[in-house]
Amino acid sequence: MDRLNDPPSPSVTGSPTSPQEDEVDQLDEAFDRAAPRYDLLTRLNPGYHRALRLAARGLVSRLEVPGTTLSSADQAPLTLWDLGCGSGLSTQALLRSTGPQVRIVGLDASAGMLRQAREKDWPAGVSFVHATAQQLPAIAAQELGRPADGAFAAYLLRNVPEEQRDAVLRSVLEQVRPGGWVALQDYHVAGDARAERTWTAVCRGAVTPLATVTRGHPAIYRYLWRSVLDNDSTAVLEDRVRRAGFVDLSWSTAGGWQRGILHTLLARRPQQEGGLS
Repeated sequence: MDRLNDPPSPSVTGSPTSPQEDEVDQLDEAFDRAAPRYDLLTRLNPGYHRALRLAARGLVSRLEVPGTTLSSADQAPLTLWDLGCGSGLSTQALLRSTGPQVRIVGLDASAGMLRQAREKDWPAGVSFVHATAQQLPAIAAQELGRPADGAFAAYLLRNVPEEQRDAVLRSVLEQVRPGGWVALQDYHVAGDARAERTWTAVCRGAVTPLATVTRGHPAIYRYLWRSVLDNDSTAVLEDRVRRAGFVDLSWSTAGGWQRGILHTLLARRPQQEGGLS
């Protein structure tokens, strides 16, 4: 059965599942089809852009070197990964928090989303790569050649098969310099009945109807509904991030209807191995 076209169940506790290996290509194709209307639909989501900007600002503010200056390590520009960059909206948020001298590499598995990203105006230091998060180590060697100062991943891990999430987090740790920071932003409602009900109500009453009206490929937004219900809880994600080797974890949640639903986790790679500061 085509999981992306399976209609939403009336039950909050249905049986949503995260993408498995045989669904990943189908998911990427669905994002390709949704890409032309993606930016329009995000503009109709109250708080979406503000949440991205706050998360990007939180990441950059924790780096030892402000984005408008040079990296103290080797006098090179600040370098950042934007993992799961989609149409470049998160990349724009990073750029607003840093300035034009930054080096940002956006990575996404959807060619359609990357086409939307590349059509936007960017300074010379911003580039995009068509790849999955699982390919990060190989891409990093080609694009940067050294660990980045930080990494931003908005709405990424939920679209990674569950059994691969730990490995992806470990590779993100390895591609950020000691002392560098990572920001993870996504919807997490597992274990919170109120958040689950609110999420389902918003998807039924607003997200899917708007996607239909704007010809935004509603199937991907039905997948969004299910994937969020099945996404890691904040506690499970925190355990994953700690096991990967990150320290100094801190959480925040968005305001408005997204309070308790959209969360941002900031975490630091320790200066030394073994979790030492």
